Amino acid sequence: MERLLALHSRLQLTISVVIVVGLLWALVVAWRNRGGMQPLSGILQLLILAQSAIGIPLLWNTNLVVMALHLIYGVVAMALIPATALAMRDRQPRVVGLAYAGILLMLFIVVARLFETGR
Repeated sequence: MERLLALHSRLQLTISVVIVVGLLWALVVAWRNRGGMQPLSGILQLLILAQSAIGIPLLWNTNLVVMALHLIYGVVAMALIPATALAMRDRQPRVVGLAYAGILLMLFIVVARLFETGR
């Protein structure tokens, strides 16, 4: 169980780094009005999915308030990226970049909040 906890916390740090890189890339896409966010958002979605899969067995060792908070944050994190991809389909790159920058900033706030709650 300790290895899962260590992997879970390291993966959270990796997700934070990918979010920051994605945020910077989204701003570059918006500035240049060229490019896309599909590969980076796919990588981020896979990392969040792996984080969720690792975190599910760990939830049973926490109290109910932390478990509920993590479940809410997990659902939000899992839903933001695909919802943005669906909403931004067939839009100009500048609009896509700005939308992803906003969504990734919100997701970074969620991940930072998870750092505060622990586990």
